[in-house]
Amino acid sequence: MDLYSTPAAALDRFVARRLQPRKEFVEKARRALGAVAAALRERGGRPGAAAQRVLKTAKGGSSGRGTALKGGCDSELVIFLDCFKSYVDQRARRAEILSEMRASLESWWQNPVPGLRLTFPEQSVPGALQFRLTSVDLEDWMDVSLVPAFDVLGEGFLDHSRVGGNIIGNNTGLPILAQPPTCCVTWASLYPSQPQSGD
Repeated sequence: MDLYSTPAAALDRFVARRLQPRKEFVEKARRALGAVAAALRERGGRPGAAAQRVLKTAKGGSSGRGTALKGGCDSELVIFLDCFKSYVDQRARRAEILSEMRASLESWWQNPVPGLRLTFPEQSVPGALQFRLTSVDLEDWMDVSLVPAFDVLGEGFLDHSRVGGNIIGNNTGLPILAQPPTCCVTWASLYPSQPQSGD
């Protein structure tokens, strides 16, 4: 049965069977990402060194939104670290932190998740560490971006309008905000979408 001949009542089942990644792979990949986040919290990206404190994490991408399609999907894991004191500091230390995160990830993967493979493609996104989780039969994969980030709101900070004004007024922060991973996370945190009331 193809999409055009599928009755409306059966669309959800059609999507689950034909279009979405296999549940087994999705569950394994999610467990792996949870373990990655835990490893970074424990080690701070620095094997054998004093850990940087992970303030919080945020997930995005098609996997996080539940819109992943069969074949390949993407996931974004943003790690807010206490070692960044500003966007300028984040930019200055970005290469160092990404290198440490990769070393931590490679060390953690010495005990791989059964049924998954981990590879590092050519790094093409500034400010992110990219890797791919692949099923052993190569039928499904997930492209993951780890994004170390400065926590602009801080702990307990509620004055979003003042934070936004400070960012816009500080020209040194704008080049960082122009980069997609940082921009999306920052503004989604500052101004979450609100449901519109009907007329």
